[in-house]
Amino acid sequence: MKRRQSVAAAALFFLSFTAVAQEQPTAKGEVIEKVTCAESPGQSYALYLPTSYSAEKPSPILYVFDPAARGRVAVEAIRTAAEEYGYIVAASNNSRNGLLGGSGEAANAVFHDTHQRFSIDDRRLYAAGFSGGARLATQIARNCKTCIAGVIANGAGFPTSGGPTKDLGFSYYLAIGEGDFNYPEMVDLRRQLEQLHANYRIQVFDGGHEWAPPEVWEDALRWMRLQAMRSGNAAVDAKQIRQILQQESEEARALESKGNILEAERNYESILRDFDGLAETSDLKAHAEELKSGKGFKAAEKQEREDVDRQARLSAKASSEMQEIVGSNVDLAEYSEIQRTIAELKDDVSKARNPKDPNVLVKKRALGGLVVQAYEAGEHCMETKNYVAALAYFDLVAAGAKSPGGARYERARVYAAQGDAKKCLAELKQAQANGFHDPAALEAAEFKPYRQLPEFQSLASEWNKQAQP
Repeated sequence: MKRRQSVAAAALFFLSFTAVAQEQPTAKGEVIEKVTCAESPGQSYALYLPTSYSAEKPSPILYVFDPAARGRVAVEAIRTAAEEYGYIVAASNNSRNGLLGGSGEAANAVFHDTHQRFSIDDRRLYAAGFSGGARLATQIARNCKTCIAGVIANGAGFPTSGGPTKDLGFSYYLAIGEGDFNYPEMVDLRRQLEQLHANYRIQVFDGGHEWAPPEVWEDALRWMRLQAMRSGNAAVDAKQIRQILQQESEEARALESKGNILEAERNYESILRDFDGLAETSDLKAHAEELKSGKGFKAAEKQEREDVDRQARLSAKASSEMQEIVGSNVDLAEYSEIQRTIAELKDDVSKARNPKDPNVLVKKRALGGLVVQAYEAGEHCMETKNYVAALAYFDLVAAGAKSPGGARYERARVYAAQGDAKKCLAELKQAQANGFHDPAALEAAEFKPYRQLPEFQSLASEWNKQAQP
């Protein structure tokens, strides 16, 4: 609870900032990979300043959180939309998932530093993130009540501590891939938000559990711009309202023409909520009602519910058994059964002729859920020094992931923590051979005792060469 309170207190505190005291990075229109927080030198963030930024005019800002502290990755995903709509983007290089993720400290440091450096419109503070970072962004907004104008959650919904309530206090945008294992969560969350008459929008994109593509972020910031006009936090621009209405109507009609009646009708409903009192939408309302009463919509809704149930059935047994992989006594029989389930799902997905087939998407979601469950369990075991179980979990990740490189890297961390240099180097070589060479990965604390070894230095040299763009 203390950490949550510190995040909320920081967010509220920043509302009183007026000074721009720190030296500002001057590069506009470029991603700055690392800005060190002046008062917290151990904290930094990736930054994007739109070319329209001026210290003379306060700008909206988007605070972004990646679950693995990849600030630059987060900013790169959003930069095109940020440039179009004039947002500053600041993404922590420290906040990550897990018990030791330091999310509260990271959020406070970035909030504080940006308010000292830049001219920020405090009526338009936004939080965003991917996966666990999305949950963090939502938690920050929920804690500080009305100081965050909107949340853009990518790939995950509300924190596990609780869902939305009627006093939400911020606009909520959820972007999720159609093959994301968290898709069932979206289905339930939509129902909750509808019942609460919340100010929300949900966008389903072509993809899995991943950062949404640039066009989705453009839609998200366009939507937030509209909400700012609705709330009085931005000047009403009648021309822009007409343009947004036309664009969103065309997108809904495009979904309908492709036969995606479910998402088309939901987009129409979103338009009706968003433009109520701003534009004439009676024709769209009549069309939405017609779609919703049709057989196509009802069949698609039923299919969605059935897909959610099927995903749960496909992964339930393996998911339950995975929780039993603890301590040094890994049950090999159960372990091999989980591996078999994961391998079969992966095989079915990889060999599918039509990746858009509902049955394939359900299997993809089930597989993704098991892989992420294994990864998170492995990270937890690393934090608690349960290394035998961590190796087993990362082995399952390697079995189910599209590429095993990342899992091999995690196994290298485990062996490094155990003091086994030979196996550590062998796993790093496997990670490299499978295309994993994140330039910051070898800076992990577990590798410190091995950095002076000639074999490690040779590998690091080749690793960094491959990491160059």
